[in-house]
Amino acid sequence: MLCHELTHNVHGPHDSNFWSLCKKLEKEVITLDPFASQSAHVLSNEEVFEPEEDHVDGGAWEGGTYTLGGDGESHEGLSRRDILADAAMRRMQREKEGS
Repeated sequence: MLCHELTHNVHGPHDSNFWSLCKKLEKEVITLDPFASQSAHVLSNEEVFEPEEDHVDGGAWEGGTYTLGGDGESHEGLSRRDILADAAMRRMQREKEGS
């Protein structure tokens, strides 16, 4: 999964360039991991995903900017302090309602 996300730093859409680089990174990780031969367990010798050369995402994955744990609300124009204070108040309210 990490290689997949890192590949998005170079290629946005899931096209042949994306999958080629992703596969290359995954192979490098396996090759360069000093613990792979000691602790890794291989479930199968088969390739997990072999995309077609002309594979295109088709819009299944849409880009965007997201905040992990974000509430989906826009904090545009608010200071960092105000955003943190709002988050703290929400946590306190949830804890109060949960008790």
